Amino acid sequence: MKFKATVFVRLRKQVDDSPGNAVRDCCKRMSDLDIRKLRLGKVIDIHLQAPDKEYAIQELNLLSSRFLANEVMEDWNFEITEIDTFPAGTRND
Repeated sequence: MKFKATVFVRLRKQVDDSPGNAVRDCCKRMSDLDIRKLRLGKVIDIHLQAPDKEYAIQELNLLSSRFLANEVMEDWNFEITEIDTFPAGTRND
């Protein structure tokens, strides 16, 4: 079965986001928007093949907690959907 997973990684609320604050301040200088808070994170798109959805979820949990996120300071979650075909340019080996 083919899947597309999107993993969202964000700093925990209690962790200071200095880069996010710098981006917020720059946005305030460039725009009239009243931006009160801006936090940066990561979005990771993964196209994968697995025997079933339960196995894919199990392995994504493992990857997310051990590699994609630093659980000391980041929270993560993901969405997974079954797809019919991989997008063009995806490795086929």
